Formats: sequence, structure tokens, C-alpha cells
Amino acid sequence: MARYSFLGITVERRMTYSRIASILTTVIAIGLAFAAVAGILTAMRLDTYRAFGVILAVFITPRLLLQAILRGLPIILATLGLAIAFRMNFWNIGAEGQIYWGMIAATGVVLAHVYYGYLPDLLVLPTMLIASFIAGGVWCLIPAILKAKLNVNEILTTLMMNYIAALFVDYLIYGPWRDPHGYGFPLSIPFPSYAKLIFVAGNPSYTGLLLSIILAAIVYVIFRFTKLGFELRVIGENLDAARYAGITIPRVLMLGALLSGGLAGLGGLSIVSGIIGRLRPRASPGYGYTAIIVAWLAALNPWLIIPAGIFFGGLLVAGESLQATLKIPNAAVQILQGIIFLFIILGEFLKRYKISFGGGRGVR
Repeated sequence: MARYSFLGITVERRMTYSRIASILTTVIAIGLAFAAVAGILTAMRLDTYRAFGVILAVFITPRLLLQAILRGLPIILATLGLAIAFRMNFWNIGAEGQIYWGMIAATGVVLAHVYYGYLPDLLVLPTMLIASFIAGGVWCLIPAILKAKLNVNEILTTLMMNYIAALFVDYLIYGPWRDPHGYGFPLSIPFPSYAKLIFVAGNPSYTGLLLSIILAAIVYVIFRFTKLGFELRVIGENLDAARYAGITIPRVLMLGALLSGGLAGLGGLSIVSGIIGRLRPRASPGYGYTAIIVAWLAALNPWLIIPAGIFFGGLLVAGESLQATLKIPNAAVQILQGIIFLFIILGEFLKRYKISFGGGRGVR
């Protein structure tokens, strides 16, 4: 049992925790988060009740709820990918970079079609889906190969590769992929309608929700009913047991990383093809990092990832609404969102670790 003691504070990993306790901890953490937000709003001399009304409206107003679903879509898709990686203890911190490569691949397909006409219109979106999945998957496969062959720590490689991907998007948009009719702005050409996620009721929110449900079902089936899911779980729980069972660990590790990055790449497609309609620098405001929080909030459960992702997407929409209605600066909105995220992370920590005061120093 892992136990850490320092300055009279002991942190001990819980072996088990009940589902009811988990739900209560999450609810309490969210409640405390909003209490802290209320305190900050009061200190800023803002109307707290009105602010909370704006936040609540996002989740009960159909138009705003659709926006929350749309903004939550890249978070959901990236989180589904992280659920696969985390299930096998591959700490993929690179969903942000994999999202960017999904955007790059999707935009590349559109540019190839518009300028060179390589594909018929009907095949553009399916090709974008395939290309985004492959691009994100390969980007995640690189640190998996380094880990499998050279035992390189994947946290460092996946994190550093995020910056490479984001800067490569900057190069493309400020350089060869800049819209020649965009008056010098760093944007790609607008996507044509057949390259957008609007094939369900002509609305990207409905399309995104359907896509999320389909992919969550696929991930659930992988976890529950396939040999790969069993191997992922065994590798994540005990490497020695996996070797004893004859599991080819490098193969499973690389396959899991390919799927993980591929799903995050689809999250990139949802940004350029669903939210923005073109590629631009810094198109992701940190969806890949938010996905890490959502993954643990949903306990790596594919079905819980969908509502958790929509909740976080709603917080993004609520932040924009607060800026518009209460004239709150963007920096203040980001602080409020960060406080909510922090309390949720603390709640997840307390689910897994027991803290007690008093005792000696040391690590066991």
C-alpha cells in the first residue's frame, strides 16, 4: 500500500472506494467550487445571483445547451482517447498536440480537394475523418514507440510534442496555408459545407452528439468485450502479470496509443469542421488538457465522459456569456474556470487518497 508522510501529514492510497462516496465527493467538490466562485464574484462587487443565472441558463436553454455540446465535443473525443491510454497506465499528456494534428490533417484534405480536386464532394468528410484519426494516432504512437523500445518517459515526450504541433500550425497558417483572399489574416480558407459536421439535422451539435455516442459505444465494447480491452487492463494493473500471461506489451502499448491519439485527432477535426469552420492559430483553448480532468472525473467510463465533457463545454460557453452580460474581463473568467477545475481535481484526489495529520516522515 502506497503511503507518504511529510511534516506530520500522511497521504495514503485508498484500495477501494464506493460509488456512492465517489458521487458525493464529486458533488461536494463542485458545490465548494461554486461557493468559492461566489465569494470571488462578491469581492469583485458583481451580482452573484445574476452570474449564477447566466451559468445555469447554459444548461437549461436549448440554444445554449447545443453550444455547450458543440464546445464539449473535442473534450469528449480527446477524453475517450485518454481513457484508453490511462487504462493501460500510459500517461498521455499529449492530447492537445494530437488535437492539433487532427486539425492539420482535416484542413489538408480540404485544401487538396479545393485546389486540386482529388476527391468527389461526398468523400471529403469521410476522408477527413480517416486522415484526422491517423494523424493524431501517429503523433501519439511516436512516444509509445520510444517508451516500448527505449523506456523513455511518455509524460515528457507527449507534453513537449504539444508545443511542436501548435507551432507547426502557426507555420502553416502564417505561411503556405494562409487564405490568399483573407486580407492577410492568419486563417485557412473557409471549409465548404460538405466538409462540415452538419449531416444530422444540419447542425454540428446534433452531429457531434451522435458521433460522441457512437465512439463511446466503440470504446465501451473495446473495454468490456475484446481481447485488447482485457490486455489494456492487465498491463495497467500489473506489468509482471501481463508478461506472465504472455501478453506482448510493446504491441498492445503501441496499439492503445494509436487508438488514443486517433480519437484525440478526431477532436481536432470537430474543432475545424464543427466549431470554427477553418484552421487558425491556437484553435484549441486547451481542450486536450481539460480532457485529462474529464477523464478522471468520469473515472475512465466512456458513458460518463459524455455528460462530463458537456459540463465542461458548458463552462466555456458560460464564461463567454459572463463576459458579454456582466462585462467581466477574460482573465477573470479564466480564473473562475480555473478555480472550478482545481476543486474538481482536489475532489478526484480525495477519492483516491486518504489524508491524515500526525505521524512521522517517510515514504512506504
